[in-house]
Amino acid sequence: MAPADTRLVLGTAGHIDHGKTTLIHALTGVDTDRLPEEKERGITIDLGFAPLDLGDGRRVSVVDVPGHEGLVRTMVAGASGIDLALIVIAADEGVMPQTREHIAICELLGIDHAVVALTKIDAADPDIAELAAEEAADLLRETSLAGAKIVPVSAISGQGLDDLRSALRDLVDSSPARTPRSGPPRLNVDRCFAARGFGCVVTGTLIGSPFAVGDAVEIQPTALRARVRGLQHHGSSAQQGEPGVRCAINLQGIDVSDVSRGNVVSTPGALQPSTTFDTRLHWLAAAAPAEGRVAVEFLVGTAERRAHIAPIGADSFEPGAACFARVHIDGEALTLLPGDRFIARGFARTEMGGSTVGGGVVLDIAPPHRRRSDPSLAAELARLAKGEPITDLEVRIQRSGLAGISEDRLRRETGQQGDALANSLAELVASEIALPTVNRSWLAATAIAELERQLLVALDAYHEGKPLRPGMPIGALRGRLPDNVPSDVAQLALDRIVASGAAAITDDVAHRSEHRLELSDADQLLVDRILAEAENFALEPPSEREWSESLGVSREHLLNLLAFLKREGRLVRAPGDLWFSTGAIAALRERITAHFEMHQRLDTKAYKSLIGTTRRTAVPLMEYFDDEHLTSRSGDARVLRGR
Repeated sequence: MAPADTRLVLGTAGHIDHGKTTLIHALTGVDTDRLPEEKERGITIDLGFAPLDLGDGRRVSVVDVPGHEGLVRTMVAGASGIDLALIVIAADEGVMPQTREHIAICELLGIDHAVVALTKIDAADPDIAELAAEEAADLLRETSLAGAKIVPVSAISGQGLDDLRSALRDLVDSSPARTPRSGPPRLNVDRCFAARGFGCVVTGTLIGSPFAVGDAVEIQPTALRARVRGLQHHGSSAQQGEPGVRCAINLQGIDVSDVSRGNVVSTPGALQPSTTFDTRLHWLAAAAPAEGRVAVEFLVGTAERRAHIAPIGADSFEPGAACFARVHIDGEALTLLPGDRFIARGFARTEMGGSTVGGGVVLDIAPPHRRRSDPSLAAELARLAKGEPITDLEVRIQRSGLAGISEDRLRRETGQQGDALANSLAELVASEIALPTVNRSWLAATAIAELERQLLVALDAYHEGKPLRPGMPIGALRGRLPDNVPSDVAQLALDRIVASGAAAITDDVAHRSEHRLELSDADQLLVDRILAEAENFALEPPSEREWSESLGVSREHLLNLLAFLKREGRLVRAPGDLWFSTGAIAALRERITAHFEMHQRLDTKAYKSLIGTTRRTAVPLMEYFDDEHLTSRSGDARVLRGR
């Protein structure tokens, strides 16, 4: 027996005037024709809704859709949120054009569980009714609804209603939910109106996760924010709306003019509107073949748009065949997730009757900018078509390349969230397929390996070109990576080459772990000469330009040698790019310290006399000892630091 909180939606399907609304009234006691025009004309124009109590705790929501050919868009809006179909075929007329189109639409939307009600059994000759039943079985035999139970019934006399209820109970017991029961909450708006004293109210079938009173919500694609003031399910107030049921939501903070059919109510930031997405499309056998970009009417959820569709990895859409296709929406963006089903309608009648040419499932709401003929695009879509959560993440991470993709984008593009997303990402890490940065951007392991390779190549080139340098400044090393690599991604690659032992970092300088500073014979001679001259020059060394000219080396090579000697502690660099022997500096430090043993202050004139050089080197030496924190400036004199 089904649990008492069975959350399924049953939708009608069938030709106009075959008794759908009358049958729903007989089953539920609710007249779903609510509009005056519907009463006057005796046909369903808009969607109708009612609760159906099947006994033993089984209760399902019913969506009654119009059967008129001109209202197929409304029919699709209702069918998009249903789990089960009640196909209505009049016994006195049998299968009609809209019967065929509605069944094709059900199949394209992935509705695989149905019961057929053979209505008006009291008005049909038994032989005609039998032929109608056979015709219905033949029609369903080649579809995903094959084997659906056919129940003769009369909504007027009540004949067969108990049998129909029994068949529907069995259907509920044996059918899984078709619409999502995980991911962000989504309510595709099919009605919106103003309720006196309450304001804006929207209705629709809730899918994904629950909504609760007080929740902040966002209306897409307009991104307007509101709050759930109240919830109802079949006229009863509730604190929480569960996925798989029809809900009425009272929205606080917006006007009814801000919302329309086709909008989606979700949580803030959960969804990403798009005008371009990739799909798997089934082209109906009754539709004519079409080449290249095809203009269609695109129906998804409760929304409808004009669009163009084009095959991926093929040149045309062939009758009865399935292929990948890119959809370009004309006008306002749609808010979709992978797995959403859609219908494509053309602008001419097909052999089946009606204008439906195909439909299918959304695979990618943020497709890459690649040619449709690119084999790698079709290969990616083939992987996405499996509908596996981990594969969905893996494909998006891998194609993000060296830039990576944020966890937030993964959430919005796949609809995975919370523990489900965390568990899938953890499995990718455990399988060494992907890795996160500190900012929760995700990269494929192959992309990280490529960045590590580029960093090591850059270090090797630096060591080869500057063998006397201890290594490469980290900032310069990161700068060798492509411009589109974010800083947190670069840091992850850098951390990994250090953790692996391939590189090390010392004082913000990166180097190969095995790198050792070794002087060539020629450089050793130059170093010896520099040290000897530095001793001779004492506190009056030459400028870098003068020194490079006298040594006959480039200034860059000289700087490498001087930096080497500074790291060795054998030269000291003062402001103004002056280089002194450590012995000369040590001797001057002793003279300065001795002065302060006898005096509190050292004025500039005395300081210069103490140094015994021209202003060219005296001032930089004063600044050097200030920077060394031996002295500090006090007016026009120096004092010993710490006194």
